[in-house]
Amino acid sequence: MDSLTQIVLGAAVGEAVLGKKLGNKALLWGAVAGTIPDLDVLSKLFVDDLTANEWHRGFSHSIVFCLIASPILAWLIDKKERATLFVIILSLVAFFMAFSSGWIMSGIVLIFAALLVWAVLMMKLSNTMVHAKELRKFFFFCLVTHPLLDAHTSWGTQLLWPLPWKYSWNNIFVVDPLYTVPFMLCLIAVMFFNREHAWRRTLNWLGISISSAYMVFTIVMKFMALSDFKRSLSEKNIDYEDISTRPTPLNCILWTANVDVGDAYLMAYHSFFDTQDISWYRVEKNHDLLGDLSETDEVDRLWHLTAGEYAVTLRQDTVVYNDLRFGMFGEPSEKKDFVFAYKVFRAGDEVKVEEIPPPRPNGEEGKLVMIELWQRIKGN
Repeated sequence: MDSLTQIVLGAAVGEAVLGKKLGNKALLWGAVAGTIPDLDVLSKLFVDDLTANEWHRGFSHSIVFCLIASPILAWLIDKKERATLFVIILSLVAFFMAFSSGWIMSGIVLIFAALLVWAVLMMKLSNTMVHAKELRKFFFFCLVTHPLLDAHTSWGTQLLWPLPWKYSWNNIFVVDPLYTVPFMLCLIAVMFFNREHAWRRTLNWLGISISSAYMVFTIVMKFMALSDFKRSLSEKNIDYEDISTRPTPLNCILWTANVDVGDAYLMAYHSFFDTQDISWYRVEKNHDLLGDLSETDEVDRLWHLTAGEYAVTLRQDTVVYNDLRFGMFGEPSEKKDFVFAYKVFRAGDEVKVEEIPPPRPNGEEGKLVMIELWQRIKGN
């Protein structure tokens, strides 16, 4: 999920494991550890788009990584606590600055970084003895809850690396304020109580309980949406080979489905407030447009990356490999492009794959997209 949510989860887990001994330092260490797996996106600075996306949520989101990284972090914190925190914080600042867009987001990142640096400078090294075993346990849980949470989103995580499979339950969008905001408010309240205070633990577990209950709620909503989509297909006498469902941005009320009907995909939106029948939009697979490219290693890697949910189009004679899992901005139509897509072409004897920058509606267009989403959630 988004970095803010992972920071909140990491801090809450840190509080649950060592908050009674370390107080707010457990929140700080947990928040930092909760963001570390996402540093894999820095690979985009060094490798091609296809390789970077294959690595994303791969090794750094695996149980193996958590087992390796937790004793290393525990040793560093035990021996060089302040220096280690500085290095990690500066690395995270570089990460956010590299991938943030606009001066507002950059300003927020810098302010947040300044607060963290101030907190590190002002903090006192703990007089409470924490055993190395406790620190290893602390970092393992702060790290492993990150990929476990990400597994609920559409991209999936390679939990059992080096095995090739990514696990994706598709029950929550990567940004969902109903999951994050109540959780964050409880965590902020925790910071104002002494580490020995009973309310501190109560509020922390309240936040964890609310977020976990909401996660269960999204799973229930997913199965209800799946049932509605299947009923619509049955009523229309549509035979299909496979169906996948996922929530739309910022909510779990409006869902989308991709249905494999052989030579095409059917796509649809469905809100639980809808009063009309589900309307299906047909997307031809056009796999034949790949020609001899279909036999290349690069296209085979794309097939694995997109979990086989793809359609091919042409843009100015260039083959475009569309990842259908993330749909389009708004309900599908001929005028819209898919959020994730790749250009596949030959450059001499090589086959190149380049990610097409996702459409990013902003300004007035962005407002219209959000208004359309809100209206559609309400069933309009």
